[in-house]
Amino acid sequence: MIVRLIGVKEKKEANGRAIEFLQLKTKGQKIFLKYDETKHDEKNHLMVYLYLKNKTFLNAHLIKKGLAEVDMSYHFKNKDRFLNYLNEK
Repeated sequence: MIVRLIGVKEKKEANGRAIEFLQLKTKGQKIFLKYDETKHDEKNHLMVYLYLKNKTFLNAHLIKKGLAEVDMSYHFKNKDRFLNYLNEK
């Protein structure tokens, strides 16, 4: 099964660092998936918000750290929150 992070769009120049960040943060950790209004994308990938046990919101951290862009191609409940992270830089 392929999982896609809600609101996160690949940033080509940071792709390797984004993958490394996710691997480092999730290795050996319990993770939790939360869903939005749309549970699957057009390719039937599961759309999720990814959290660690300590409630670290990984979708948001990827955007805050500049490792991903906000996906503007569809509506999701945290879109404004994610866009605000870009304005904080």
